Parts: sequence; C-alpha cells; structure tokens
Amino acid sequence: MSALPSAFGLPSARVVMRPGIGAAGVSALLASAGVRVVTDPEEEADVLVVDDSWLAEPQALAGAAAVVALGSPVWAALLAEWVPGGFAALSAQATAAELLAGVLGAAAGLAVLPPAALGPLDPADDEDDLGDLTAGADVGLTPRERDVLEQLAAGLSNKRAARELGVSESTVKFHVQALYAKLGVQSRAGAVARGIALGLVSV
Repeated sequence: MSALPSAFGLPSARVVMRPGIGAAGVSALLASAGVRVVTDPEEEADVLVVDDSWLAEPQALAGAAAVVALGSPVWAALLAEWVPGGFAALSAQATAAELLAGVLGAAAGLAVLPPAALGPLDPADDEDDLGDLTAGADVGLTPRERDVLEQLAAGLSNKRAARELGVSESTVKFHVQALYAKLGVQSRAGAVARGIALGLVSV
C-alpha cells in the first residue's frame, strides 16, 4: 500500500496487541500507509489499536480517544459502551485497506463496523427478514433476557441496566450476548429492532 499524502493529516496510532507477528504486521501496514506509529509510552496517540487480549478488561479502554479492535465480533457492542469517541471493530483478518479505513474513521469520531454487523442494505432483504421474524415469533427468551432487552430498548448502558435490574454488570453483558445469539443479531440496535419486530418490546 502506498503512503497517502501528508495533506490528508493522518492520525497517529499506538498498537497495543499481543507481542508477535500480528502486532508487528499491523504496525508495518499502518506505517506504510503514512500513519505515524507511536512507540514512546509517554506520547499520546490519536488512535489505540488493540486485539482480543483486551477482552478481559474492555473498561480499560474508556479513557482512549479512539479505538480500533481486531478480532472478536463482540467488540462492536463493547466499544459502543466503553469508548466515548470513535471506534472500529474489525476482523483479525482485516485487509490493509480496512485497517486504514478503521483508523481514519475512528479518529474522525465514527463507528466503523464490518458489513455483516450492519444488516441487509437491500429493502427486499428487509421484507424477507420480517417474514422470517413473524414465523419465528416464539423465540425462547427467559424473563431476565426480556428485562434486559427492554433496558436496551430504553437506550440504557449495561451499567445503568444492571442498576435498574439489581444485578451485576457482568450478568447484564451475559444476557446481552445471549440475546444476540437467540435473535440472530450482532449489535444492540439490531437486538432492539428484532425485538420490536417480534413484539417482544414496545416503543
């Protein structure tokens, strides 16, 4: 990949991934595209690039201005909650172009997600999905999963939902992931939309 002109004002990035070929490769790809890779621990970077090794403590990312996460699809929901600025949730097999787009989008305050997380773009696909939803209206949600879905529909964060329901935040996160699996979605917005279509929540 050829470097972009400096006039584009490319952001700087710090790569904080497990040591190895992956971290070195990501750093090399970004550098070849003209992104300045920050290695000095005292210097702040515009974008933090992480991998699944951060999944154990995603709250540690809360202070980052922008984050690009490579790996699990779970990142899309976690980053939306923990990162106040822009973020990108990409596959560990993301191409150089996708990686650069993620860094640029996150630095600009945008949410960059893989197409699979955005749902169908063709209106005909939407109609087919609605038909499937009607046929599958007997989705087996537990009472607690329904409670969590209602909190999502109200726009509450996991932390606020946990407070409202009197449970731990990790319990809410567990139920959110169960909802994603049962409803066949990959985002909070998708879960709410699917829940509304199924008549599981009202607005």
